[in-house]
Amino acid sequence: MRKVSVAICCSLILSGCSSFSERHQASGDFEYLKQGQQSPLVIPQGLTPIAENHQYDIPKLGATANVQLVGSKLDIRAPSQVMALAPDSLLVEDKAGAIIIFESFKNAEAFEAELWAQLNQFVTDKNYGVSMSQQGSSLTTRQIESDPFFKLVFGLEDDYSLSQQFQFNLSVEPQGHKATLAVSLANHQEQGSEVELNMFAQRRYETRMLNLMLSHLLQQEQLANISTRELATKGMGLELGFDSVQSTAYIVQSSFEPAWEKLASVLPKLGFIVEDRDKTLGTYFVTFDQADNGFWGSLFSSDNITPLDLEQESYQVKLEKSGAQSILTISDQAGEKLSQEKMLEMSNTFKAIFAQNQL
Repeated sequence: MRKVSVAICCSLILSGCSSFSERHQASGDFEYLKQGQQSPLVIPQGLTPIAENHQYDIPKLGATANVQLVGSKLDIRAPSQVMALAPDSLLVEDKAGAIIIFESFKNAEAFEAELWAQLNQFVTDKNYGVSMSQQGSSLTTRQIESDPFFKLVFGLEDDYSLSQQFQFNLSVEPQGHKATLAVSLANHQEQGSEVELNMFAQRRYETRMLNLMLSHLLQQEQLANISTRELATKGMGLELGFDSVQSTAYIVQSSFEPAWEKLASVLPKLGFIVEDRDKTLGTYFVTFDQADNGFWGSLFSSDNITPLDLEQESYQVKLEKSGAQSILTISDQAGEKLSQEKMLEMSNTFKAIFAQNQL
């Protein structure tokens, strides 16, 4: 084990000694560049010619190929890949570059506002600054100086100066539901001078910046989920009220996200079996089972909670956003909302379960 550790340390030290250019070029020498054009094979008269095989011929260069990119000047690093880690996102790649498509059920205005806020939050958290921005269209960062991690990723020496400026382009379809985000390298400077990069090098830097943003979005989503789950374990107030069409409903004293997660624990304790749920519709599809209700009631008998008196059939429990509150309604299998009398009868039981902590 000790020998393996020593070998790893030595390899790391040796790799750290290689120069910036050496880490981008093929290993070994470039003697092949000195080779001339091979003369065609001459077959002596009287001998049978050898059948020609062009299987291994090197293809001719295209008209737009850079003939100077040979030997040590050729960057042999593999292309960078975009990691579509952000929620509700997918990757689309073409010759023009890599873009990320986001999907949502929100309308165009709300969807655009959400993405724009996330983009600005990313730029702020990374301390990139903004040199020019226009809501819903594009955002251009200031000149970003390379950090130690950046230099490590791209094989730059510690004293190598590199600064870049990136532009984020956001586009949301008129009907909403779909948006695209692309990143372009607006300016690239090395050792204080502006340098024009080839397509592959430029794509590599743009890919890294796009990955940084997607990783940031994923991190923010995970933090939000943790916060929501924590809030869902706390007791929530509930009272009788009305929904938007003046049907009797329960007003939950919580925003939608925590209340939605809370329902996943509340409904089984009330005797409902969750068959399915659709967050975009804000609906739990459940079946009431009196026997199951008795089972949960025995587990929580010390709470003195009155079991619900409902028909053993399917129901839809719908939760709607209402600012800092949420509106809960219940419909039977025919799609009819439960009567005011039934909602009033069950209100104390719902209120008692929602008020419990660590549910």
